Amino acid sequence: MTTYAMSQVMMFDRWEELPSDLLFEIAKHLDSAKDYVRFRATCKTWNLNLPNTPNHIRGPKLMIPFAFSMGMENFVHLRLPEKPNKTLYRGSGFGWLIGIGNDGVIKMLNPISNTQIDLPPMSTTPDIVEYHPDNEDEEYTITKHVRDRPSYTYVVEKDHIQKLHLHKFILSSSPEDHTHDFMALVIYGEQRQLAFCRIGDSKWTTFSTKDYYYLQDAIFYEGKIYGIDIDAELFEFDPKSLTGSIVQVPPPNDDPEIRLVDLTTKYLIPSVEGDLLLAVRRWQWKKWRENHGVDEESYNTTKFNVYKLDKSAEQWEKVSSVGDSVLVVGFNNSICMLPFSDGKDNWMRNCIYFTDNNVEGQYRQIFGGQDVGVFNLQDNTIQEFFPGTIFLYPPPLWLLS
Repeated sequence: MTTYAMSQVMMFDRWEELPSDLLFEIAKHLDSAKDYVRFRATCKTWNLNLPNTPNHIRGPKLMIPFAFSMGMENFVHLRLPEKPNKTLYRGSGFGWLIGIGNDGVIKMLNPISNTQIDLPPMSTTPDIVEYHPDNEDEEYTITKHVRDRPSYTYVVEKDHIQKLHLHKFILSSSPEDHTHDFMALVIYGEQRQLAFCRIGDSKWTTFSTKDYYYLQDAIFYEGKIYGIDIDAELFEFDPKSLTGSIVQVPPPNDDPEIRLVDLTTKYLIPSVEGDLLLAVRRWQWKKWRENHGVDEESYNTTKFNVYKLDKSAEQWEKVSSVGDSVLVVGFNNSICMLPFSDGKDNWMRNCIYFTDNNVEGQYRQIFGGQDVGVFNLQDNTIQEFFPGTIFLYPPPLWLLS
């Protein structure tokens, strides 16, 4: 806002009398859906004057291999510092990408400014006990803890670690805005545990908990960290005490297959109104060819179910709509945002944008990465972005500002 505009704002004692042009000028600088909703709700006049769907809110940008961007409308070619075969991008949030190098180095990258921030390397995740970069195809030694059984170790190559070891990154904020408060989370390992780091840390640190869990997603919510595991059990982690425990909220009981890891993926999302949402993604395996007498399968998303946490009743309540909101899930921070224009005078609302974050399915590099599209909650239809495609590598992910 200009100095002149600010001086005009300060002249008003009655905020509801703020001129419309100044009101719109202020609103243009609110990129957060939650901030915009709160701003609009300040008083009745502002609520009436400001639109439900602000024109300056833009949708997520899909980062895809360059070969697929040719011929598509409205694409921008980003030159990233590392070649795709050297860096695998496994997360995004607040305009940043998180990439894993084939040497185990983990970096955050702002693709616009090309600013880079180092995070602790792969070798420092809590389950990796030895790292010998000169031992070709046997670089990492991993310890596995099995419930009610003795732990054991095994050796894997660096390709396995880069492509399969880290399932998802989650950021608390932009590191540029709140460096002292910034925290990065990672869901790691075969058992999908949760670890964190802050800027300047030399290693990843796990949370202490007596409960067994196998996470699929995690978020920062109301000063805590919440995670959802394969059984749709909700966990709460305290970033101050570094402890975690299960929340006494039973999983949704309307879906008998919600606990099946090979048929569902679960995401936690704070809504624009401040509620905690659970999106359950259903997908199916399907035959796509026969190879020497063996059926080879791929997968695709079939639908989503969405639930809202009723805190007072301590249970998940199924919802058929997210109103004007749009949910965005995948390798990115799971988010809920205001409706936006698709550039063709169509307003996107009450839908879920998704990318393919099935790490196990992508690992073989025979199929995977292609399961990307939009699910419409009103009519339960899916618009696929890459119909007929079996394999897309590196897998696309959303770049969120």
